[in-house]
Amino acid sequence: MASYADRHRRLGPMVPVRVGAAFRLLMQLRTLTATITLVLILPGPRPTSVVLLVSFAALSWIAGRHWQLIVPRLLGHPMLVAADVAASFAALKIGGTTGPFFLSTVVTAAVAGLLFRWPGMLAISAIQVFWYYLTLAAAHVPAPGQTFQVLIGQPLWYPLIGFAGVALRTLIDDQAEAEATAAAAEERARLARDMHDSLAKTLRGIALATAALPMWTRRDPERAVEESVRIAADVEVASREARNLISGLRDDKITLPLPVALRAVAESWREAHEISVRYDIDPRIDLPLRARYEAVAICSEALTNVARHASATSVDVRLAAERGTVVLMIRDDGRGFEMTSVEDLAREGHYGLIGLRERTEHAGGTVVLTSAPDKGTTVTVTFPATGASSKTLRVAEVA
Repeated sequence: MASYADRHRRLGPMVPVRVGAAFRLLMQLRTLTATITLVLILPGPRPTSVVLLVSFAALSWIAGRHWQLIVPRLLGHPMLVAADVAASFAALKIGGTTGPFFLSTVVTAAVAGLLFRWPGMLAISAIQVFWYYLTLAAAHVPAPGQTFQVLIGQPLWYPLIGFAGVALRTLIDDQAEAEATAAAAEERARLARDMHDSLAKTLRGIALATAALPMWTRRDPERAVEESVRIAADVEVASREARNLISGLRDDKITLPLPVALRAVAESWREAHEISVRYDIDPRIDLPLRARYEAVAICSEALTNVARHASATSVDVRLAAERGTVVLMIRDDGRGFEMTSVEDLAREGHYGLIGLRERTEHAGGTVVLTSAPDKGTTVTVTFPATGASSKTLRVAEVA
């Protein structure tokens, strides 16, 4: 069965947050140039001209404001960009090829480079050059001093600015790849520490117990049986720890947007443990790469704790934006436990809570644990959207 992440890859393209931010900025520039053009042709323009320019400015603003919805549709249907080009050159005829609205058509070339890279940018630029000359042919003949600029110089802006859009996209992708590499290196270092602190110690205990087993076989056969059972249980623990470490090394969900990655983790967990999962995930929310990595890992560790300790029948996973922060909550309806300090819980064997605290601190967030016997457990993690750091972990008991 295909995973949720695989299904997402088939359903549509993923849009990095930085690409969305650049697209929004370009749409704001288009809005500005359309507004300036409208001001310059006043007073006395034809009503159709006013409607066209106002519509162009409004649609550009809406596209920038809601890029999370618009950009995936543009990527999935490139002909929408071609239709936008045709509409922009209808507006260019009103403002003139030497007017400020010309910049709006140039911005479209940058958008094509940003979203479609070389193949799409060259195709859109060629269409724009064609429409430019078509618009120019329908206008008045340029003055002699403007001939080179109007006939040669201005059309060259389309591929040149389109190249700038491609270069910007390359820089964004290179930076994301560098961050992903750094985050992966940090995770490998953490896994190495975990291997030393957990798996290595477990294997060392198994080795010592196995070495003593012949002695117990001779002196106390009943003790030997007990030791054999304990060794078998420790081997199972070591096997589980090794699987978890290998799974962490192979995990590629960091490349997915946060809402998709959280669903992928929860779906895999649900299929493995056959426990119902309910979602309340805002698809528009994302975090910077490092914080996203930690958020996904926190969700995975919280669900692992539910499977090991909670005896739950259902789990709620929620992702929302609240007062300038991003809130991730995992809540189960399991048996819960008596809350004390995190250190006391760790001494009782709840080591996953220490991992939650360390990951939250690394992302500059705050985690709150709420639980009580027979009332389930809630893990609430708050990430600062502004990048401010607040490194605490707090426990609270349900009344």
